[in-house]
Amino acid sequence: MNNDDIEVLKEKTVVLDPVIDQEGEDGKKKKKGGKKVAVILLVFLALACVGGGGFYYLSTKDAKSTKVDTKTKKYNSEYRIGSNGLENFDLYFLKLENEEKNKVYSPLSIKYALEMLGEGAGGDSKKQIDAVIGDYKAKSYPNSEHMSFANAMFIRNSFKENIVEDYTNNLSGKYGAEILYDEFSSAQPMNNWVKQKTFNLIEDFFKDDDVAESDFILTNALAIDMNWNNQIHCAAGGKAPCVNDGRYGISYAHEKLDDDSKSSYGVTEYPYMGEDDFYGDQYQNRKNEFNGKENNKGATVLADFNKYDIIKELGEDKIREILRPEYEAWLKTADGSDDLPVEQGLDRFIKELKENYGKSANSTDFLLYEDDNVKEFAKDLQEYDGVTLQYVGIMPKNDKLTDFVKNSDKDSLNKLIDGLKEVKIENMEEGYATRIRGFIPFFKFEYELQLMEDLQKLGIKDVFDSEKADLSSMLKSTNGEYIGKASHKATIEFSNDGIKAAAVTSFGGYGSARGPYFEHLFKVPVKDIDISFNKPYMYLIRDKDSGEIWFTGTVYEGITK
Repeated sequence: MNNDDIEVLKEKTVVLDPVIDQEGEDGKKKKKGGKKVAVILLVFLALACVGGGGFYYLSTKDAKSTKVDTKTKKYNSEYRIGSNGLENFDLYFLKLENEEKNKVYSPLSIKYALEMLGEGAGGDSKKQIDAVIGDYKAKSYPNSEHMSFANAMFIRNSFKENIVEDYTNNLSGKYGAEILYDEFSSAQPMNNWVKQKTFNLIEDFFKDDDVAESDFILTNALAIDMNWNNQIHCAAGGKAPCVNDGRYGISYAHEKLDDDSKSSYGVTEYPYMGEDDFYGDQYQNRKNEFNGKENNKGATVLADFNKYDIIKELGEDKIREILRPEYEAWLKTADGSDDLPVEQGLDRFIKELKENYGKSANSTDFLLYEDDNVKEFAKDLQEYDGVTLQYVGIMPKNDKLTDFVKNSDKDSLNKLIDGLKEVKIENMEEGYATRIRGFIPFFKFEYELQLMEDLQKLGIKDVFDSEKADLSSMLKSTNGEYIGKASHKATIEFSNDGIKAAAVTSFGGYGSARGPYFEHLFKVPVKDIDISFNKPYMYLIRDKDSGEIWFTGTVYEGITK
C-alpha cells in the first residue's frame, strides 16, 4: 500500500447548531476564552483479503436521531447500542451514505474509539456520546499472528502534565492502551506503531502537519490475517486447504435430473490450476457475470445432495415390474447376453438405486439461505485463539441494493442471518435431489466515510464544537480544545484463501462409465439453487459468537480481467 492509498482526508469544517445552549447564572451564553486548539479525530480502516469468498442501511432522518429533553437535559438516540451484536448503529453509516458504489467501514473500530473518547468527555459532550454508546462494552480480543487489537494514547511531552492521570490509568486498565510520550516533531513514531499493529498493512497514516498541530492522539488499531477453513474453489498454491483436495465428483446410478438427459446424473470437477482460471473461460462457458460485466474474478461453488428415496416413493415391487421386461429384452442382445440372470440383474440394479439416497458432495464449506427476495452466502474463517469470524453476503433479488439497505434494520438482518443453514445433507429438503451452483466474485476497493458529519447527524455534536466541547475527564485545564476532524478510510480485498484486514481509529489534536450395461433412467425431482452473486450486494464480517460487526459494506464492482 503506497502513500496515496492511505492519504488522510483533508480537514473539513462543519458547523452545526448545538443541541442545547449552555447558560451561566446570569442567563448569558458562556464562551470559552483563550486559544482554541482543534482536536482532530482521525479514523482509518484498511482491509485486504487473500481468500475467496453483501449489505444494508438507515434513513436520512438521522440528522434528528438524537432527541433532547430540555427540562432534564437527557439525550436519547434511536441508534443507542444495546449489545455487542448487530445493532442499527452498525448500519447507520451505510444508510447515511447510501450511494451506488463499493463501500467498507468498521463499526467495531468506530465504537471502540467513541467509547474511549467518551471516557475523557464531560457534561453534554459525554451525554451525547453515551446516548449512542448506551450499554455497549467493548469486547477484548487476543493478539496473535492472526489478529491484532491494540489501543494507544500518544501525548506531546510538553502537554504531559495537562492529562488527567485517572484517564490514562483507565485507558491502560480498561482498554489495555499504551500511553506513549513524544515530541510530536514527526509522524514517524505514530506511523511505526500503526504499521506494527496492522501487520504492516497500513503505512504513513498520520501526516507531519496533523501531528504538529496536536497535543495528543488517541488511537485504536485492529487487524486480522485469517484464512478460510477451506478455499472457495481449490487452486494451486492456495494458503487454505481444499475439500477432497479439490476433486469434486458425484453420480446417481440410473437416475437423471434433467428431462432431456440420455445418461445418469454425474458431475466431475477439477481444481483451478492458476490465477487466470479465476476469470471466465470459453472452455467451460463460464462468463463470471457480475453487475452487467463479464470476466469478473471469482470462484464457483458446487454442492449436490440426494434426498429422494426412489425405493420408498415407487416401491421395490413396482420398480421390478417396470424393469423386468426391459431387462429380459436386454439379455437377448449382444451386449446383454453375458450379463447376470434376470433376478440377479434386478437385485444389482435395485441395490445401486438404493445407494443413491443420501449421497452428497460439496466443493467447499459454506452456509446459505434463499427465498423469493434474497440470496445469502456465508463462510467461516478459521478459528484463531477462540475467535471465529464469519463472512455473510446478502444480495437482494428484486430490489435495488440502495432500496434494500434503506428498508433494512437489525431485526430484518438478524432474521436473515438466523436463517442460514450449513450446506450438508441433513439440511436439504426431503424428496428432492438438490443441486446448488454459484459464482462468488472477488473484490478489492477503498472507501472513505464523512465521519465527522455523520456523527454530528447522529447527535454527537458538542465534542466537535469549540464553544461547547467538554473534555474535562481527560484534561486538567482546557483552552478551547475540541475534536476538529473525523475521518474514516477503508480498503478491502476479498479473494479465495481468506481475509486479511486492518483498521485504525485515532482521536487526536487535530460420474464414471463401466462399458455397455443395462440402463433404465428414472426421472428424479430436483431442486436447483443458484447461489451466484451477480448483482450488487451487501456484506458483513462478524464475530460468529457475539455477533459483533467488524466490517461491513456494499459491492457494486468486482475485479475484471
